[in-house]
Amino acid sequence: MHMKFVIDMDGVLYRGNRKIEGADTFIKFLQDNSVPFLLATNNSTKTREMYVEKLKNMGIKVKEKNIITSAYVTAEVLKKEENRASALIIGEIGIFEEIKRIGWGILDLKNWSKAEYVIVGMDTTLTYEKLKAGCLAINNGAKFIATNDDKNFPSEEGLIPGAGSMVAALEAATGKKARVMGKPNEPYVNMIKSLLGSEDIWVVGDRIETDMLLAEKLGAKKVLVLSGVTKEPVKNVDYVINDVGRLPALLASIL
Repeated sequence: MHMKFVIDMDGVLYRGNRKIEGADTFIKFLQDNSVPFLLATNNSTKTREMYVEKLKNMGIKVKEKNIITSAYVTAEVLKKEENRASALIIGEIGIFEEIKRIGWGILDLKNWSKAEYVIVGMDTTLTYEKLKAGCLAINNGAKFIATNDDKNFPSEEGLIPGAGSMVAALEAATGKKARVMGKPNEPYVNMIKSLLGSEDIWVVGDRIETDMLLAEKLGAKKVLVLSGVTKEPVKNVDYVINDVGRLPALLASIL
């Protein structure tokens, strides 16, 4: 198999903490056939190590090198641009740990005036105080970075607000647009190309506006699954399947 896979996680391999049927079988199929793959998420709340553990608890065994998150992409891009900087972060452990990893300083909210960057990701403990500090820092000249701009994402209960909702609040308050790192934007596209190359890629995802657009920018095959955000088949994709459990049979039939 010459193909390489870029696979979304939320809504594709699991919803919340519930594995989607066949997800473990599909990943094992790729591993057994030595097919290179990346599990590529826009979710910035967890570290890559935490994702390895989460997947392991679902019977899916992968290595940290198989995972990229929008937080990881954000840190890698910013590290190349600035060796050291001070950041105000609105987000969770995933983005905090990645920014610490590259040696940047992380500021308390009260020190917003010292921020050179404001980095916004998904934050389930978002408060007015955090938005206020972010707004003041951006208006004071700090660069405005978003890990991603997904307005919502699938949970076990249904669609819930995502990082994009928090980014939109700050964009409205400041009148400034965030520089977005996550799928399907250029920093994420470039990261995938650097890890997998740019040929024979298949993208598997549940979102038209992120995953399928990412596939377009990579010149990749588009596989839309209906187990997450998108519930109805659409045009302009190569394959539509109910869930990733159907992929091994599909691949066997076309190889």
